[in-house]
Amino acid sequence: MRVYNLPVVFFDLDDTLINKDASSLWIRWRAKRERWAIVEALLALASLYRAYKKGRVTHWRLSNYYRTRTRGMTLSEYRTRVDAFFRERGQLHIYPQAASLLFAYQRQGSEVVMITGADDVVAQAYARALGIQHVISNRLRRQGEQITGLERPLCYGPGKVELAQQFLQERGLTFKDAVFYTDSHADLPLLQRVAQPVVLNPNPQLRTAAAEHNWPCLDWRTD
Repeated sequence: MRVYNLPVVFFDLDDTLINKDASSLWIRWRAKRERWAIVEALLALASLYRAYKKGRVTHWRLSNYYRTRTRGMTLSEYRTRVDAFFRERGQLHIYPQAASLLFAYQRQGSEVVMITGADDVVAQAYARALGIQHVISNRLRRQGEQITGLERPLCYGPGKVELAQQFLQERGLTFKDAVFYTDSHADLPLLQRVAQPVVLNPNPQLRTAAAEHNWPCLDWRTD
């Protein structure tokens, strides 16, 4: 695996550093413990996943999903459940190749950043396990301890570009100083901005785009 000599390296999480979508793993884990997971799964399938495939994820859709996902939980209760999920299931899906690639970038002094549509609680659980210091993610909006949705902008599509740019500007850097690894066509806006896009475990739409742009493509699923 080639390591690019640039100051900042962004990594997506779902299907990139892990071999599944973290929300799907969460729903399956939760379904064995709580009936409410059936409602969450139905909402995700009926609305969120279809919108994702069409590139139509909106703030309202995703906030509505998170209100359903965390129904009746305080923030501290949600953190406790996410910790249990990660120990019992989530950590089992980290690609073994991820640790080597992350270590190589950290050893050369690059700042490694997870940039993901997962919420901040789930993203931080994976970041701690992977030794990633910086996390850009969807942030849970709350009133007191009650979760009410997600903050703006979403860490998705153009919003991911905005949040990445903010991170770079705080360090006096630009997109010319960054690498980005991802699996999804939803991340094309950011892939098209960075100096070095790298396609990792791509979905069919992104594989096609990578061939058109002659972007490097890795697939750990075939190893």
